[in-house]
Amino acid sequence: MKLPEGYILQQKDIKHARVRVSENGQVRVLVPVIFTEDDIDSLLEKKAKWVKKQQMFFVNKSTIDLSRNQLLLFGNRYHYFYDETCSQKVIVDHNFKTIRARKDLLNPEIQIKWYKTVAKQYLISRTEELSNKLHFDYNKLFLRGQKTKLGNCSECKNISLNWRLVKVPEFVSDYIIVHELVHTKVMNHTGKFWTLLKSFYPDYKDAIMWLDKYGNSL
Repeated sequence: MKLPEGYILQQKDIKHARVRVSENGQVRVLVPVIFTEDDIDSLLEKKAKWVKKQQMFFVNKSTIDLSRNQLLLFGNRYHYFYDETCSQKVIVDHNFKTIRARKDLLNPEIQIKWYKTVAKQYLISRTEELSNKLHFDYNKLFLRGQKTKLGNCSECKNISLNWRLVKVPEFVSDYIIVHELVHTKVMNHTGKFWTLLKSFYPDYKDAIMWLDKYGNSL
């Protein structure tokens, strides 16, 4: 059978068919080995509108383009300048959006290490601040580097935050922190969860919209 352009078909020893859309618009169709061509045609027809919706979602996503000497910090572009006089310090000027350092922050490994240092300083204190302000209790806080998750809360009330959150605007990182704090009371995403989240963070939808649009820049 002939598939639409951009579709990849795989037949595997699975019970249920699955259709996945990648950020590049490619559609991967996984079906059981017992599926006939008619079964596959029926599946594609059933999923056509959903596939188009997912593809349009990725098309409408935007990226935050950075020039070679720029770093993304708290949702803003900062110009990096190598400065021998900085010794071991990294000097961040939030007014002029500049970063000066003797370290080569354009080196990916050094840059990630610096981001993690900033994350440790900012996210830990901000989580403590918000938990005290909103009267939430959590057990432990961990900084992770997950590729797909920005935050997580375990049943033991341990919260994990992605160090990449220092790249997003503060209202977005606040949303992720509050989101996970609410999970210390409601573990699932039921109506109760979203009602509680809205009561503590009324503008949460603005943060979700930012992540939907620019999240792939992280």
